[in-house]
Amino acid sequence: MATVNKHLPGCVVTTDLAHAVKGAEIVVLCTSPEAIEASGSKLAPLLSPDVVVTDAGSTKASIVARLEGDLGGRFIGAHPMAGSEQSGIAAARADLFDGSVCILTPTSRSEPTALLKAGELWKSAGCDLRELSPSVHDRIVARTSHLPHAVAAALVHAANRDEAEIEEFVGNGYRDTTRIAGGPAGMWAEILLGNRAEVVNSVQDLMVELTNLKASLESDDREAVEAFLEEARVVKSYQRRQA
Repeated sequence: MATVNKHLPGCVVTTDLAHAVKGAEIVVLCTSPEAIEASGSKLAPLLSPDVVVTDAGSTKASIVARLEGDLGGRFIGAHPMAGSEQSGIAAARADLFDGSVCILTPTSRSEPTALLKAGELWKSAGCDLRELSPSVHDRIVARTSHLPHAVAAALVHAANRDEAEIEEFVGNGYRDTTRIAGGPAGMWAEILLGNRAEVVNSVQDLMVELTNLKASLESDDREAVEAFLEEARVVKSYQRRQA
């Protein structure tokens, strides 16, 4: 059964996969990582050989391996680096991808025509394109996306450990840093576990940095504390100029 979506005029919503992909030239999978992986075998018999499939999953190595196995080189892994802690169709925005980076993760199996079509799709949505291998994608994104979410959740736990009611006393620093902790727990559990080796490595590096800062604070070493903060400020300023 198909219905018109009131939040996105002109769009039709259906739970019938065959109806959803009928007549499609390109299919975009925008569900959780595990659901994306499970969809390839269901899609394969429904699509003609020239239909391109891409996705928006936050992990890539396992998704690409599974979907290429089911769909071959017409599957092009992609990760648009956009979104918020909100979920559901009501949170959709027409400008969601404007100016964001979309990472494509082609492999030696990727069909050139499929890569071109997938890239054109994400560019038409407003994205700037980059290409990485699936494994390099997972290593980098573990630090730029997955670790920040884990840190936001950890900060919420740490800040509320001894104080039950702190919300009226927090400033923008806490609000900005913890905003993404409001995202859907089930999906983020899939992401963190799906990229667990790289996430564990990034968490370990963070623990080293925090341990060093803790030691400097305990020894009342102002010079070391200031150097820690200044180095971060310089790096962040450089990154802002490059953006």
